[in-house]
Order: sequence, then structure tokens, then C-alpha cells
Amino acid sequence: MNIVTTMLAAYLAGGFPTGVIAGRLLHHRDIREFGSRNPGAINVWRTFGLGCGMIVVMLDIGKGFFATYLLPRLSGGESMRFTLILGLIAVGGHIWSPWLRLRGGKGVATAFGAVAALYPLGVLVSVGVWVVSLALTRYASVASLTAAFFTPAAVHWIYHPAPAEMILIIALPFLLTYTHRGNLQRLWSGEELKVGGNR
Repeated sequence: MNIVTTMLAAYLAGGFPTGVIAGRLLHHRDIREFGSRNPGAINVWRTFGLGCGMIVVMLDIGKGFFATYLLPRLSGGESMRFTLILGLIAVGGHIWSPWLRLRGGKGVATAFGAVAALYPLGVLVSVGVWVVSLALTRYASVASLTAAFFTPAAVHWIYHPAPAEMILIIALPFLLTYTHRGNLQRLWSGEELKVGGNR
């Protein structure tokens, strides 16, 4: 696989609409017609239950993992910098899915999968941060952004990546902040739903 083909594969894989497909296969409904109308795992969880939500989370993590672990090997091996770029492309595909007219989820699980393939211990620490943040606040958006911003620090602390690689890792939480801009507005106005449905 050449560089362009590899990047295209990362985008198409990242954009694979797992939430929409899971909703249709398991519940014969389109997740985009319920709740926040977002095809991401959190809306699937709230609409179709924890089991379906967990399936979507694992598949979304798998998309990121595929982009940074399997794709570079299929293409003959690439630099760590290019591998991280593939991860960013996969997250972009999830957010702007080519299968959903450039609409998609918020990219959290796909981003975590992409980084986990390269820096598993750093992401393991961040998952712990996510769990603690969710338990304390009960806001999935707060937990996701807290863990996302903690991830570069954890990766740097454990693995000491090169500066160019750190820049790409740091770009992820800012991209996720953009996708959560609606959540941040609802948090500010007191309208954001907590896990369980209460404000």
C-alpha cells in the first residue's frame, strides 16, 4: 500500500458507522433519530442500553487501533509520526464520516484506540482518569475531555515520545474539545444530561 492508499484506508475505516449499523442490526432503528441524534457510543448507550453501547465502544476503539497498529504493518511499516497521522485521520473519519454525509460521532473511543495501539500504558492511566471523572461528575463529556487532556501527559511521562510525536498526540484532545463544543455549551447553561438521564 502506498501512502495515499494507506491514508484513505484510515479515513474509510475511521468513518465506518458502527453506531448506526449496531442500532439497525440489533434494534431495527436508526440511532440518528433518537436522543442527541449523534451516532456515537454514548447516545447508543442511552438509547439502546449498555450492551449495545459497549459493542459500539469496542468497535470504535478497534477502528483507531486498526489505523495505528495494523495499517502501518500492511503498508510495509511507516514512521511513528506517520502512524500518529493515520490515527488522526481515523478520528477525523469518525467525526466526518464519508458513509454519513460527513457527519459522525465525537471521536473519543476511536482516538483512545489509536493511541492505545502505540502507548497502551498511557491510555490505561487515562481510562482510570475517565472512570474517576465519570464517578465524580456523572457527565460523560467531562470524563471524556478530562481523560483526553490527561493522555498526552501520561504518554509523555511513561514513554517520552519525540517532540513531533507529542504535537500530534496533543492535537487529539483539542480536536475532541471541538466535537464536544455543544456539550460544553450545555454544561455552561446547566442543560447537559448526566449518565442516568438527570441534570
